[in-house]
Amino acid sequence: MSPFPTSLRLDFSLVHNKEATAGDFRRAGAATTVVVLIYLLILALFAFIYSWFTAASITVPLQKLCDGTRLLREGDYSARVDLRLKNEFAELQTTFNDMAARIEQEISLCKKAEEDRRRLILDISHDLKNPMSCIQGYAELIMKKSGLTEQERKEHLAVILNNGKRANRLLTELFELSQMDSPEFSLKLARTEICEYIRQFCGELVPQLEREGFAYDFHICENSVFVMLDPDRFGRLMQNLADNALRYNPPGTLVAASLTVQNQQAVIDFSDDGIGIPDQLKDNIFKPFVRVDGSRNSTTGGSGLGLSIAKRIAQAHGGNLTLLRNGKKGSTFRITVPTI
Repeated sequence: MSPFPTSLRLDFSLVHNKEATAGDFRRAGAATTVVVLIYLLILALFAFIYSWFTAASITVPLQKLCDGTRLLREGDYSARVDLRLKNEFAELQTTFNDMAARIEQEISLCKKAEEDRRRLILDISHDLKNPMSCIQGYAELIMKKSGLTEQERKEHLAVILNNGKRANRLLTELFELSQMDSPEFSLKLARTEICEYIRQFCGELVPQLEREGFAYDFHICENSVFVMLDPDRFGRLMQNLADNALRYNPPGTLVAASLTVQNQQAVIDFSDDGIGIPDQLKDNIFKPFVRVDGSRNSTTGGSGLGLSIAKRIAQAHGGNLTLLRNGKKGSTFRITVPTI
């Protein structure tokens, strides 16, 4: 029901009086005119008040929307509007706030991506500078220093060779990481019996474990479990995990692998009882250039890209790579891949 009347009814009657004079009729006409004018004034007043409230119910929400849009234009992506209405403007309010939330999220992601890009460039520059400076220094030493013995020359050349390999490995992994972030990246998937695949990988890993003095324990599901796998890429994932275990842990460390099936997924746990991963690194361990030893002049030979590459490979297979927080000694990485 409208809060204001839209019509007024005025009933009056004239009683015929044979004794009425012309003056009486004029007075009656004037009174009627006054009544009609008052009626029209009252009607106009109600119409004005109703129009004012109607206009306010439209202009106030529109002004709030304009203010919110202005704040968005000025860069305040946390701006929201509250129209306190339940009509069509309420739907407009919801749409505006959803749009503002999405814009805020996109801007936040863009800023984070830019920060990651800058950090990545800084890390790349630092990691390449060390081996290149070393190569340059030893090359100049060989060229300028006379009287070097053959043994000294070989030692200097060995340093140059090792640093060249380190720089080449870093560039290769950077290329691989960039390749997997490209929209054109794709896997060469094939139907694979993953239990046999993991058994073969573990068998090939045993000689290296024994040579470097590591203990090992493997438990692989005896059933036939099929997944869609890119054998080469997935092998790189597994090798990266193995390299990390061997690189950062001392001889005598137990390296273990297991494969089970849970919720239509092949679950591979790759673990060790070594030094573990510091708590402050657990949330960032899969980011590029994060190292357990924390040193940019690492003597372990790691680039800090292995786990980033491994996680992307797992995700490209429709699964994931996570670090389990089990509170035990060492670390456990879990790989999941959908079964078929």
